This record gives sequence, structure tokens and C-alpha cells, in this order.
Amino acid sequence: MRILGADGPTHVGPFRTVGVLGQGGMGQVLLGVAPDGRLVAVKRVHADLAEDPGFRSRFRREVDASRRVSGAYTAPVVDADPDAPTPWLASLFLPGPSLSEALNASGALPEEAVRLLAAGLAQALEDIHRAGLVHRDLKPSNVLLTEDGVRVVDFGIARAADHQTKLTHTGAVIGSPAFMSPEQVLGEQPGPASDIFSLGVTLATAATGRSPFDGDSPLALMHAVAHDLPDLDVVPPGLRRIVEPCLAKDPAARPAPGQLLALIGPLAPAARPWPGTVYEKIAERRSWAARLTAGADSISGPGSGPGSVFPPVPPHPPAAAPTPTPTVVDSPGVVSSPAPAATRLPRWLGTPWRLVTAVVTVVALVTAAVAVLALGPADVYYTFFPEPVPTPGTTPLAQVTDKYTKTVPTCVQAARSFKPPAGFGAPNGNFPDKVWQQQDGDGHTHPQMACFWSSRSGDSVDITLDLFPSRPGGPTGAELAKKHYEGFYMRDGTTRDSTIPDVEEGMWLKAPDPGNCVLYARDVNLYMYIEIKGVHYPKGPCEVLAKDMARQSTAAVAAL
Repeated sequence: MRILGADGPTHVGPFRTVGVLGQGGMGQVLLGVAPDGRLVAVKRVHADLAEDPGFRSRFRREVDASRRVSGAYTAPVVDADPDAPTPWLASLFLPGPSLSEALNASGALPEEAVRLLAAGLAQALEDIHRAGLVHRDLKPSNVLLTEDGVRVVDFGIARAADHQTKLTHTGAVIGSPAFMSPEQVLGEQPGPASDIFSLGVTLATAATGRSPFDGDSPLALMHAVAHDLPDLDVVPPGLRRIVEPCLAKDPAARPAPGQLLALIGPLAPAARPWPGTVYEKIAERRSWAARLTAGADSISGPGSGPGSVFPPVPPHPPAAAPTPTPTVVDSPGVVSSPAPAATRLPRWLGTPWRLVTAVVTVVALVTAAVAVLALGPADVYYTFFPEPVPTPGTTPLAQVTDKYTKTVPTCVQAARSFKPPAGFGAPNGNFPDKVWQQQDGDGHTHPQMACFWSSRSGDSVDITLDLFPSRPGGPTGAELAKKHYEGFYMRDGTTRDSTIPDVEEGMWLKAPDPGNCVLYARDVNLYMYIEIKGVHYPKGPCEVLAKDMARQSTAAVAAL
């Protein structure tokens, strides 16, 4: 997500645009605000595509397809205009990260999370195929992980399975090589079974962090998909029996979505099915969306917009034709340019050193103007002068020894060591009786607890604890925890708080949802993420409970 540039559209249809969510093969995806205040993701197609009459008819079918499959496992379509000068489609904005982002941030998913992912994707494909459609590009970047499950997005290359229309010419290859089916690779028309193959590759990637097919180029990868057996050696046995049938070369041998659900079997309800970092990213994206919306609100109003910020720049006068200068021949075969004529400086510049000063000044002003347009006035100072990072105490973090030397509680242990308010049940988690080893992205891991308490009235307490042990030769656990903690700091999105008891430092998310507060905290080598939700915890009581849960967190880890 980023700020919308000065050349971006201020409105698309009825939606006010405030930011850029991403860029795809069909166009740009913008963050928009509906007239009723809802946030939407607006897909706005490239101009060259909009000029193609054939594309417009395909896009019109895409809109129809998206509306037909909107449901529990897709992003609902809010509005669309295939006939606009620049066609667009708006769907409900979902702040969850994509599966690919989650894998890049945290590595492979736990086995039970992959089973939940498999069930959600199978149900999504069942809905899609029931509507007579084929997705044709199912992959981790088109799968969003949300608080309540999975959403499949981007039907940009979906086609009607009844063969009455085709979104591509016969033989055209559409899809991402690593997640294509053999029939797609071979240029055949993919049917519903093609999505099942892509689902199998997606699950194998989620379970292991890498593709089951190997190739050092797109062509080599496509050859492996079409002809080689998948490498499933490191896929856990309980998942392999689900994944392997999906990867059959023969489409007829692959299970249908309903059969796949039977293979997966019943799953226990999970309030927090994903690693804790997913929920942190959700909170972060909500905050970014709130910031972008608030920033747009602060500059909107009568006469606002890119054209009203600065007066128009007058066109340059036509340049005079250059005077031909004879070439000077110093010796046979050697040609050199003549000495440049002296340049007459404008009187206001005076001497050459003033010219240098003027050029430097102009460059500085232009740089500052670009920064103002790109970042907003409030952020320009910190672009050139980075904000200092406060660190409690006088001892450098590189010399701080670990305060917490063992591990974090399991959710079963948390049921005994944490005391939430009356009315909350026992905590839930992906592995209630195990401590999850979270990948750091550099070959190391650290223990993580991610537990969730809920009440019958709908209130909830989410706690994620990350304990960072010092590494031989460095960095120290305090340095690692500090780096992780500061990764969630946003100058306009978080507020530092040095008054939180029993922790060294903390900060609050500034603009969470109503009836919701988020606390990030660090105590030496322990990082804490605490989120309170519910109608019984408005501003005030919410923060009091979050502080108390931080106190209980440090006590529970110290008691192990």
C-alpha cells in the first residue's frame, strides 16, 4: 500500500480514491472510499487494454463472473462499470495479507493451518465451479488470509466453463508457470480439474515454503509441471495424502472439491487459524488504510485536487536553432571539438559561483516539492532527517543479557497463568499444547505463543508473544526483539507510551476499529502483541485491560 500520486485519479465511479494497493497484469488496484464510508479495492484497467473492444467484452464477462461467485470465500463485488472510458471493478477491501506475503514473512505454515487453508480453498473452488467458472490462476498471491478464513481473489482470467465464450484464444498460455496445470502448460483448454492441480501446488508451497516442481527458468519449470513427478518428500504425511491426488497429471484422476473436503476430514474450530504475524499485518494494513483515508480527508474540499495545489507551469518558449560550429582538425585523422563559447549569464546570477548556488537551491526545492507530493508535508522532514529511535536505559542493547531464558507458555499453560476478565473462556490456538518455533527469515527460529480468548458476548483478547534468545556472536535477544518491535512503528500510526508497567517500552496503534485497541510492547528480549476487541471495551477500559495483559505476559514467561 502506498500514497496515491499527484497524477492518480481522485475518483473512480462513485468512489473517492486515496491510495494504491498494487499493480497487476490488467491494471492498477486502488484503495477507494464508498459514499457510505466502506473501503473498497478498485481494479482500474490499463489504458491500452481499455482501447481494445475485445477486451471490453471479456472484462464485461469478468464482472459478471465475479458477481456470480461472490460469497463466503471470495471478495464481494460492490460495483463495476465495464463501459466507462477506463473500465473498473470495485470489491470489498480486505486487509488480510496474501498467502505469498505470509510465506515470505514467516515461512511455511503449520500443518493444521495448511489443513484449514485446504478446506477453505476447496470450498471456494466448489462455489466457483458451481457457477460454471474456472479460476485459471489460483496461486498464493491470489489467496488472502483474513481473520475469519480464506478469500480467493482476481478473476481477471476466469472463463465460462460452458464453452459459450472464451476469454483467450485457443493455445494461449495464461497463468503463473509455477502454479499452472499440465493442460495449461500444453496449451489445452483448462477445466475445473486445472484449478485442483493449482490448489495442490499452492498447498505444497504453503506446507514447505517452496514449489514441488523445480526449474531454473520458466520453460524448465513448465516442462517439470507437464512431465516430472512433484517433490513431496518434505510435505508432512497428513498433508501429503491431501496434496498428492491433486497433482495427478491426468485431470480425470484429480479429486473434485467435494471429494477433497472428504479427504481433509472434519476440522476443529479455530479462532486464530494463522500465525500471529498474519494478524499483526492485518492490524497494520487497517492502520495504513485509516492513515491514507485521513490524509485524503485532510486535503479534500472545494477546489482541492492535483490541479489546485500549484498553478500551472507555462510552456517553454521555442528553442532557437543552434548555430553550426566548424569542426577543428588538429592533425590528420584526429578530430576534436571546438572550445565552447563563453556563456552569458543572466544579470541576476552574476558570477559562476552564484549559478552553482542557484542550481543547488533549485534542485533542493524540486526534491522537497516531490517529497511533499509523494509523502505529504508532515513526513518530509523525517525523509531527510530520520527520526531517532528511543531506547530505554543506558546500556547498549548489544551488551544487554537475556531476561527471559526459557520459552513462552503454550495455550494450555496460558489457561492457568493468565487471568482474563470474568466471562472469557479458555484460550485457543493452532497448537494448544505446543510452542510454535517461528522462523526469523535468516535460518534461525524463536519460540512464539499465539493464543486467543473470547467471551459469549463477542469480546476477545489476542496475545502473541515472541521470545528472542541471544545468538552466539550476536546479535543479542534485546537487539532482535527491538528490531521486531520497531518494525511496527509508524510515526503517524502509533503512539509511544513509556508509562506501561512491567515492560521497557510500548506503543499504541492510533486508529484501530471502534471497540478495539492494539498494544505493541517490548521487555528486554520479549516482544508482545496484545489486541482487545468488543463492545464492552471502549477507549479507556480497553487500554487498561491491554496493560494488565502485558503485565500478565511478562509474569507468565518469567514463571516458566
